[in-house]
Amino acid sequence: MPDSIRFDRFALRVQERVLYLDGQPTALGGRAMALLVVLVQRHGRLVTKAELMELVWPGLVVEENNLQVQVSALRKVLGTGAIVTVPGRGYRFVLPLLPREPGAASVLAAATLLPSAGASSSQASALQLPPVRRAQAEPVQAEALTALPAQAQRLWGRERDLAALDALLPAPLITLVGSAGIGKTALALAAAHRWRADRPDGTAWVDLANLNSAGCAVTAVSQALGLSVAGADRLASLATALGPLKVLLVLDNAEHVLEAVTGLVRAVMQAAPGVRLLVTSQVPLKVDGERVFRLGPLSIPPPGASVDEALQHGAVALFVDQVRALDRRHELLPGQVALVCELCRRVDGLALAIKLAASRVPLLGLPGVVQRLDERFRLLAGHSAGVPDRHQTLMAALDWSHELLTPPEQALFRRVAVFASGFPLSLVTLLGQGLTPDTCMDEWQVLDTLGALVDRSLVAVDGGDAPRYRLLDSMRDYASIKLQASGEQALLQAHHARAVAELMDGAYEAYWLSADATWLGQFGCDIDNVRVALDWAVARDPHLAVRLQGAVGPLFLLLGLAPEGRLRGRRVEALADSLGEDPAVARFWLEHSRLHWGVDNAGMLQGARRAEQASRSANDARGVYLALRCVAGSGMLARAQAVALLREMGTLERPDWPVRLLTQRLMAEVGVLRSLELMADARRVCQNLLVRAQSAGLEGVTSAGLSDLAAISLALGDTDAAWRISQDILARGRHRRDNFVVHALAIVACVAFVRADLAQARATLRDFLDASRSRSWEWLGLYAGLLALLAAMEGRHEAAARLLGYTAQTYRTLGSHDVLAVYAWSRAHAAVEDALEPTVLQRLLALGATLDPDAVGIWALGQTPA
Repeated sequence: MPDSIRFDRFALRVQERVLYLDGQPTALGGRAMALLVVLVQRHGRLVTKAELMELVWPGLVVEENNLQVQVSALRKVLGTGAIVTVPGRGYRFVLPLLPREPGAASVLAAATLLPSAGASSSQASALQLPPVRRAQAEPVQAEALTALPAQAQRLWGRERDLAALDALLPAPLITLVGSAGIGKTALALAAAHRWRADRPDGTAWVDLANLNSAGCAVTAVSQALGLSVAGADRLASLATALGPLKVLLVLDNAEHVLEAVTGLVRAVMQAAPGVRLLVTSQVPLKVDGERVFRLGPLSIPPPGASVDEALQHGAVALFVDQVRALDRRHELLPGQVALVCELCRRVDGLALAIKLAASRVPLLGLPGVVQRLDERFRLLAGHSAGVPDRHQTLMAALDWSHELLTPPEQALFRRVAVFASGFPLSLVTLLGQGLTPDTCMDEWQVLDTLGALVDRSLVAVDGGDAPRYRLLDSMRDYASIKLQASGEQALLQAHHARAVAELMDGAYEAYWLSADATWLGQFGCDIDNVRVALDWAVARDPHLAVRLQGAVGPLFLLLGLAPEGRLRGRRVEALADSLGEDPAVARFWLEHSRLHWGVDNAGMLQGARRAEQASRSANDARGVYLALRCVAGSGMLARAQAVALLREMGTLERPDWPVRLLTQRLMAEVGVLRSLELMADARRVCQNLLVRAQSAGLEGVTSAGLSDLAAISLALGDTDAAWRISQDILARGRHRRDNFVVHALAIVACVAFVRADLAQARATLRDFLDASRSRSWEWLGLYAGLLALLAAMEGRHEAAARLLGYTAQTYRTLGSHDVLAVYAWSRAHAAVEDALEPTVLQRLLALGATLDPDAVGIWALGQTPA
């Protein structure tokens, strides 16, 4: 690292340990300087809080507040935008670094600002708390310290959590943190029973939930310990009395008296090193020496789990146990597993919610409980004797948590409900919007408040260098109720839709520059936010709806959601017509065209022509290029016209265009060459396309290229290559939602027909129908001739004739014939012509033209629909 590092108006001289502003030294302290060096050294990347604490205060245990103080000091000097807070994670230095000054030396200076692991005692002591004044207290009787609440018969699904807690036991303070109803008390109680033998002077359990003032905390602990403390400083007296003892002290439900508990814990830890403290709270204490254990939801089985597999997961095991407590004859049956898993998933694996749901099963039955989960706060309510009010209903448990929040925290918590799922930092600023100036928050207030909600386990944060934030479903439903009551919902929904549109505008431009995996990793998670924003915009803001629908075309394509994208696009067509010429309209028609490839070639051509016209009017070369790709690829043009369009695309290309853009002409060229039956040339271009796509990480283009290559190989008579390539596409499709599995299954079926393997053809076409059905019958019409051929080869000639009628009707919509379609149509039609009277054949063809996709599937597989 250079000795002089420059950014903005600053020069950081590492060896001098001085930060200069416009040539004048600033008054930064040593710790702030050390922190600045660490952040600048890792310029642009997230540095976690733990990493910063270790590097800036090596060998010392200090409060996290010290870090926040130093960050605040740096921001006062550098400006608020220099250091970005990543709530719940850490910090990132983002000011651009300027070129080195001439002659600047390179040194490893970062370490010179940091205390060594062997810092002197005077350095360390400067960060320690002052000693607690010792006071006289009565001696403790060991037998008074052994009372613990009775333990539940079994702690379902928490065995690993209990073992992980055991590993932390040498720590003087363990804080068990989690959201309301997640099971903190049950786990703490199980741990206390396991650990009591380790504490020769006993164990005490203190439930703080019913304390109505902070001053009661010392009294409650003293009484639980059997101590009589006296004097003006009762806390110091208590800590002194505990000094010689080895006691386990459990403080349950500390979140509402956090300040008092924090002071008590500090005093005890300083005066009584033999005491072990286990605290349950919705938020960490942030005390020196604290080890935080965040408790997550109970585990939920993956789809398709058997009874035995499901019972290995805590959520299902707890549910079954609670139902069995009400009905000893209850057993989980194989047909109920999926429904129980759905229930557990929809209540987020929260132990309290699972128990409350189980209590409703005798009255409503399992299906009845699941059906009523949309009204979860009325459903999940009980009336158990001796149970605290906040554990009687899910609503009461969340009310308890909500009332502990500050007004800004309550405001941000309810506003997070505007997101359909998680959200990235780039959308965080819209949460600061309020109805009036006094309800608004600036970006830094939003980030700090969001961090507080993460600490309280009300907002979950998913890891990664670009973290995402989200609410559990139960939390989101509760926050939505608060948002509706606040009067802010309509405003927040409008801000949300516009913020999502801005995000997806950037995503659209990034799409042409990025590999599929990278792009989807950044934007794919926002599909639910896109859906909500589109629904809002279609109803209230036509221009925004057109703009957003055009921007999200690549998202629907790469997620394998093209049928949904087409359906949503049809809702926007009339809005686009009403807007006239506009760049957003041109982009809409282009992406609407791309979504119709292979499904409705006439629709593809119509959208492409409109995009072409709008792009030419705007002198948008890229827009014209992409529109011509769709026009040429529609298969609706005369061959000479298609070739001319390819030539024009070539004249529009620029050497600096990204690979994804340049592959568009190659894809169109493959299609045109196939239509000209120039298969050898088509294979050569297709292989060139695959080399480029694979090197750039364009998975979708690669799948399209492989699909074309398999069809070309089949047309050239190389069935082995067609089979092998199709199997490759199917293998790829298992790991990503790839529409091209439908094409691959059609080619495998065609190869089976060529090889006269009728059993393989039937099995493959059954899979083909399942895959097409899961995608709203995508590409069924293109390959319906194969279904007719199956019926004909099996001697079901009337069914084959009906299926040929459906095939002919869909070919008129598609407007072009694929080589597989021609092969299948020719063989099937020849077979039924030989078997059926001409008048019968014509009548069946006409009936087939009226079939819907479900009926096609039934006729194809040999069943006669009613």
